[in-house]
Amino acid sequence: MAWEIELLNSLQGILGENLRGRSDIAVSFSGGLDSSILAAIASEYCTPHLYTVGIEDSHDISVARITSEKLGLPWEKIVLTEEDIINAVPRLAAIISDLNPLVLSYELPLYFVALNAKESLLINGQGADELFGGYKKYELLSFDERVKSMDEDLKKLLDKGMNLERKIAAHFGKAILHPFLNPQFIDLARSIPVEERMRGGIRKGLLRNVARALALNEIADYEKKAAQYGSGIMRVLKNAARKRKLHLNEYVQQLVTLGDR
Repeated sequence: MAWEIELLNSLQGILGENLRGRSDIAVSFSGGLDSSILAAIASEYCTPHLYTVGIEDSHDISVARITSEKLGLPWEKIVLTEEDIINAVPRLAAIISDLNPLVLSYELPLYFVALNAKESLLINGQGADELFGGYKKYELLSFDERVKSMDEDLKKLLDKGMNLERKIAAHFGKAILHPFLNPQFIDLARSIPVEERMRGGIRKGLLRNVARALALNEIADYEKKAAQYGSGIMRVLKNAARKRKLHLNEYVQQLVTLGDR
């Protein structure tokens, strides 16, 4: 358990430094492994409020309802309609200056958390997938290809993804904390061989043991869907585009440039 304890200690240090003595903390909470670990550690220093975004029957809201009860933390669901999602697309695109449907659909949950949360500091679990091999595509790659792909994805996140999320939070007068992307945590995680980070060939295998060290045994085995799919947002956008007989890229382009809804 040596690596698990070092990772846990590092996250405790990062969150303790930023949260101790504060009472205005929100967690963008999917109910999955990454956000549950951060919520559990944050609760050692304050009482974070958990927010989950999705359409009414979405995977994330169903899972988060259960995991928030296990964590014993205040939880709020932000239920979206098709109109909510479609109206938000051009507004988010204006904030982050990006028309890529995948980027927009992925960042919309954070947009709605930042819009609705009363707290001033948002905690987000970005970075765990890139550091601990969380994406399914990594399983299909050779070892060398996997290492290269994880490094490239992490670089993209650090170069672009973090800044997009800071813009979203700042637009609503909030700050955002990415504990998994703290430089010290990244250095520690990358000092661990990739085969250990994906221990047993399991995506985020080592991070799952961090959850077990926090007594989150059931949550440690949860499978997570990407935010745009777990929230149901991508499904809504694809259906709306299909009704208009447009490709998703064309539909988003029209939403942003022509206001065609």
